[in-house]
Amino acid sequence: MGDYVSPPLGLLQLAAVLEAAGIDVDIIDCNASEIGWTALGDTIKQLQPNIIGATATTPFFYEALGVMQVTKKVSPDTVTVLGGPHVTFTSEETLRQHPEVDVIVRGEGEQTLLELVRCHEKGDDVSQVKGVAFRHNREVEQTPPQAPVNVDELPLPAYHLLPMQKYYFTILGKFATILSSRGCPHRCTFCSEWRFWGGKWRPRNPKKVVDEIELLNTKYDRESFWFGDDCFNANAKHIQGICSEIMARGLDISWFYQGRADLVMKHKELLPQMRQSGNLMAQIGVESSTNKELKEFNKDLTVEQVKEAIDLLQKHDIVAQGLQIIGTRRDNADSIAHKVRCMKWLDPAFPIFTMFTPFPGSDVYEEAKANGWLETLDYSLYDMSHAIMPTEHLSRKQLMSLYQWCFMSYYLDPVKIVKGLASRNNWKRRVWRHMLKYTAKQIARSFRQTVLQ
Repeated sequence: MGDYVSPPLGLLQLAAVLEAAGIDVDIIDCNASEIGWTALGDTIKQLQPNIIGATATTPFFYEALGVMQVTKKVSPDTVTVLGGPHVTFTSEETLRQHPEVDVIVRGEGEQTLLELVRCHEKGDDVSQVKGVAFRHNREVEQTPPQAPVNVDELPLPAYHLLPMQKYYFTILGKFATILSSRGCPHRCTFCSEWRFWGGKWRPRNPKKVVDEIELLNTKYDRESFWFGDDCFNANAKHIQGICSEIMARGLDISWFYQGRADLVMKHKELLPQMRQSGNLMAQIGVESSTNKELKEFNKDLTVEQVKEAIDLLQKHDIVAQGLQIIGTRRDNADSIAHKVRCMKWLDPAFPIFTMFTPFPGSDVYEEAKANGWLETLDYSLYDMSHAIMPTEHLSRKQLMSLYQWCFMSYYLDPVKIVKGLASRNNWKRRVWRHMLKYTAKQIARSFRQTVLQ
């Protein structure tokens, strides 16, 4: 969807908890500050931290490992810690293969990291800390998990530790990410997030959510807010509380979220208030073009519900973005073409096609691993835009060609182009111009790859 640099919200929350406990902490955001590997090493050497940690999501796992390697090179006595969803579900594999990692924090990190720091200060055994994995006598050990965090007891993220003026998103401008809840009440087979957060949906108090928005808006000049909740629209009272707080404080902002189509319908009476408070877009998980496949995903949703939700959103001048998965086990060229036709019928403002990706921690990953379907364990490719495994009918190379074709077929459709560029919604027009440029780049890249072959 475009170039962006996003605030590392997880690190911000961890830092705030440590600061509240009187512990000195710094955040080095290499992306925002444009710090390369050499400069990172120099910075670590200068700071000489007791503990250094990084977040490991699957496609950026190797970058997180790189931080650990640089640390051990310039400051061998520093304890290196990895956290995040990827290592939560691959802790034994990671510790066996990567000696530069000392400790892994599994699941939510706030209480675990605090206990780990206190343990290090006292010189105690790390086995006393809940929610970690570590090596002991060449074996990997794991301690019992932490209890779920009470999200309303957390301090506001430590935004003062970051260069907030450097964060942006091409189509959102001066933006920030924010969480109004943790977890998800649903159990989609391709998702590992619900398992990472403990399988329960935990909302924050709407007043505290908008306290954070107001701080970002007034102190750091943030104008757009992306709710990174796994399912923002899970509860009507929660949504209404946030909207009411935004309007009561007179905040002139725009905001965006990802949610479920059936819940758009369930809470449809809130759509006018959501739009009035600044909601410009809802990202809806379409996922498939057939009810059979949606059932296999354990999505508990129908294509007809998706259509109804998208129409209703657009009726209230809220841009609907649809996410469609291709490359599922039984996909062939015809079924993928059907998914494109389905998206044209559903008519979201701008769809995003994603490659079926077996993330560690998901049911799909365990199934693929057990059946030998994974053709690569290069985790940098697990980014939803590369084929990781073939289908019953298509090779990974064929899938990649069809993946590019999906974007071209939709965004070069003359009817869709005219409708997008002529929309009365200014933001929608701007996004369509951006997506046309993106599609042109995809075509050029595909052409270059074909020529090189």
